[in-house]
Amino acid sequence: MRPVRINQYAVFLAIFMIVLVAGLPGCGGGSGNGSGSGEAALAVTSTVPKNGAVDVPTDTIIEIEFSENIQPGTVTLSTIVLLSGSAAVPGEVSCSESHAVYTPVHPLSQSAVYTARVTTGVKGTTGIPLASDYTWEFTTLGQADPSAQSPWDAVAAGGSHVLAIRGDGTLWAWGDNSSGQLGHGTTTSRNVPVQVGRGADWDVVSAGRIASLAIRTNGTLWAWGQGMLGDGLSTRVSALPVQIGSGDDWLYVDIGPMYNFVMALREHGAIWAWGENRSSLLGDPGLIQNSLVPIPIGDDDDWEMLSAGKDHVTAVKADGSLWAWGCNIHGQLGDGKGGDPEDDHQVSLPEQIGTDSDWSFISNGDQYSLAIKTDGSLWAWGHNNYGQLGDGTQTSRNIPVRALDSAGWEIVSAGRDHSAGIRKDGTLFTWGANRHGQLGDGTTTLKTSPVQVGIGKRWMDVATGTYFTLAIEQGGTLWAWGINDVGQLGDGTLEKRLTPVKVQ
Repeated sequence: MRPVRINQYAVFLAIFMIVLVAGLPGCGGGSGNGSGSGEAALAVTSTVPKNGAVDVPTDTIIEIEFSENIQPGTVTLSTIVLLSGSAAVPGEVSCSESHAVYTPVHPLSQSAVYTARVTTGVKGTTGIPLASDYTWEFTTLGQADPSAQSPWDAVAAGGSHVLAIRGDGTLWAWGDNSSGQLGHGTTTSRNVPVQVGRGADWDVVSAGRIASLAIRTNGTLWAWGQGMLGDGLSTRVSALPVQIGSGDDWLYVDIGPMYNFVMALREHGAIWAWGENRSSLLGDPGLIQNSLVPIPIGDDDDWEMLSAGKDHVTAVKADGSLWAWGCNIHGQLGDGKGGDPEDDHQVSLPEQIGTDSDWSFISNGDQYSLAIKTDGSLWAWGHNNYGQLGDGTQTSRNIPVRALDSAGWEIVSAGRDHSAGIRKDGTLFTWGANRHGQLGDGTTTLKTSPVQVGIGKRWMDVATGTYFTLAIEQGGTLWAWGINDVGQLGDGTLEKRLTPVKVQ
């Protein structure tokens, strides 16, 4: 057969059409750089917000521009992610040509640091991915002018540090900061309140020995300091708040005052726990090791209140019944057992304490518990070496006993070995150990029954730490007394106070 001569114009036209088709636009519908081993890798050319951006609106969306169009199906929630700490923020992704968008499902938290990441799973239409993960950070907008004059609304006392929320929703901290537990980005202790970030959406706080936890008004859970904070790391040290998980249904949280474990209540009535599992604190007999992330305690969803002690937990259900688990070496579970140093009667699952169904408030301390019934009576059980049970003795109890002068109580707080409570008429009382003046009555003598302090004022909240106490007066003024070696009283000094002094 006679060979066919190819027209040069036809060859040029064919090549032109191939290039034209390859360059057609679309979400991964075209080619940016052609094909072949010499092609450049896909690159991120710009982002919104930019790396290092501050005061980013909480309703922002994440936008990424690439160096070429994107291959269909490679932009997913696993290849473009937004992180708060180590937790992924729920969102949706979309793309068009060389542009990708990540839209968070919920508004972001105020004054929080977020990390955005594009992984090598994203590919250009040539099939060539990013050479390496592309990561950048930004900080969301907080309250523009946080007011240091706003009244105090809630307070939590830890080992040697304090967390408190003002009426405007801002969060403040002071005292020991050797493990970053103040949450303001350093490990420098403070003897006056310093604001944690610039957010104005804090709702619940809990202070432990060297760690802190808090819940924002959007239901997200945050932690900082040192230990198993719940983000999957066993040796986490964070001087700034990090979000724990991606849930937005957290209702209440309480960290143990000594051991590194946390109890939290979710909106649907379930209790979750994480951290150290000594004495079966996590409420799961099958769990031998510690848990680095939150796990549910049983299947019950009718819990209303909980309190974490040194090595035991107490909780109240919606029907007013009282439950407890953990160590019982001093009878702190209140089940009539324990109290024998040779047999701690450890309880690994929540067990009901008695049959009463009128419990309304609980607070656990260092191996003892305080509780209020609906009739306003105050009850206590567990260790009583300093009279912290308030029953006029120094005898430990393994069942609830009624405290002296027990009527009209509304709030109680159990500390290391001293207690405090507020009655419905706004009067404040303290009892127990007093070596460092933590009772606030002007002495250093222990009291085995409640003694009134802060006479002439009406009080609304109280918190007991290790050898110190804080209370909020109606009207929002915060007062403190007791040991002050690392500035935990927040009065600008390191001086011990035997009577209440105003927090700066």
